[in-house]
Amino acid sequence: MKRDILDVASQSSKRLAVFLLCAVWLVSLPGAAYAQAESGITSPAPGSVISGDVPIFGTAAIEPFQKYELHFKQDPSGDDAFIYFAGGTSPIVGGQLGVWQAGGLPAGTYTLRLRVVKADGNYAEFFIPNLTVNQGAAPTPTSDQPTETPTPTATFTPAPQPTPALGQVTQPQVEGDELTPTPAPVAVVDPGQTPAANALLPTPTPGSLTARETTSDATGGGLTRELGEALSFQRLRTQLFNGMRISAAIFIGIAAIVLGKRVFEWVWRRYS
Repeated sequence: MKRDILDVASQSSKRLAVFLLCAVWLVSLPGAAYAQAESGITSPAPGSVISGDVPIFGTAAIEPFQKYELHFKQDPSGDDAFIYFAGGTSPIVGGQLGVWQAGGLPAGTYTLRLRVVKADGNYAEFFIPNLTVNQGAAPTPTSDQPTETPTPTATFTPAPQPTPALGQVTQPQVEGDELTPTPAPVAVVDPGQTPAANALLPTPTPGSLTARETTSDATGGGLTRELGEALSFQRLRTQLFNGMRISAAIFIGIAAIVLGKRVFEWVWRRYS
């Protein structure tokens, strides 16, 4: 009797374990996950201020799933004014459903709609109303804490330095000091005279310097003229020799032509 009770309990535990495994497997199936997920749009939220390209996030899942569609309309128009702009044939859970290109739309208030369609044609709809489009940027959140004003730091600026003035310093004349003696003029001694003892040597006069410079210029001019005459004679002789060579070459050429002509005539008379 006890053995029968143990056998029944063992079989019951085995059946319970199989049932639990089947339940876990059913929960892990995608279809079950989609059935438990709640469809809808999570971003943008109702009352948002948007512009440009806006990504749409949310969940689109239903059992049995066929497709989902995204629409928009400008308020206060009716439900027949919704315009399709994105969609898909695969269920999405907590992801991006599409991108709403709202940059080219007229400014105003809009409503988004997500439609999740079943395989039999039935569907569920979810709405995001009061979306402000292209009417300015979203307000920037402000903090209640006061903004700290930075304390200015003192900057040291060096004072301009005076520029020293250059000038001439004159020494004051003190009474009682001896004046600087002025040198006496040097006496000029005639060359024809014999200088006396302790006398200074004669200093050349400007007239004598001028005579020497004139003599040097005359000597240099004579040498230059003689050198120019020698070069001119050399050039004339070279040109004469060149003329003689050219004349001889012309004479030899003419003689060769005449001689060749005579030879040609003699050969022509002899062999013709």
